[in-house]
Amino acid sequence: MKNISRIDQPQKNTFGWFVRLRRDGRQISKFFSDGKFGGKDEALKAAVSFRDENIAEWENFAKNHDRPMHVGTRSNIGENGISYTRKKKMRNGKEYIEHVFSVCYSPEKGVNKNKTFYIPKSRNKTEFKRNYKLKLQEAIDFRDEMMHKIYGLRYVNYKLRKKRAEEKKSPPHCRSVAADVAQGRG
Repeated sequence: MKNISRIDQPQKNTFGWFVRLRRDGRQISKFFSDGKFGGKDEALKAAVSFRDENIAEWENFAKNHDRPMHVGTRSNIGENGISYTRKKKMRNGKEYIEHVFSVCYSPEKGVNKNKTFYIPKSRNKTEFKRNYKLKLQEAIDFRDEMMHKIYGLRYVNYKLRKKRAEEKKSPPHCRSVAADVAQGRG
């Protein structure tokens, strides 16, 4: 039975069914004891009911629930689905370099799309850094918009969990500074 396991441990006096569901990085688990539910069959019925209710709730809530949500982990700049590249181009017999962000996303099964954000030419490093940050933010906003269209609230919840995990990783003295910067007070 999918997502349901039988646990029989006489040495610990534990007998029952264990339900484990994992959806979009979240895990739900519950143990259904034979003794508490009046026997093996009744505990199994309760476990199946619990599993089916949670899956139905998730399917009603999730957009494209039949597709796994791939957000990717590989990126050379730390943002999933966005990479920084320098392209060599030839124009009028001269070679020059274009700096770009490539955003990857998959609007439907088996279809991959890319959008390129060109970083404008700059006269100095300060201007390049400013242009880099502006185009990076534009690329992030575009990817978030596309992922939200594809996955709906599943993606929003993923971003919230990721943000909370990053806040937990940062040292306590840096959290207030990071929050101030994020809210434009820093």
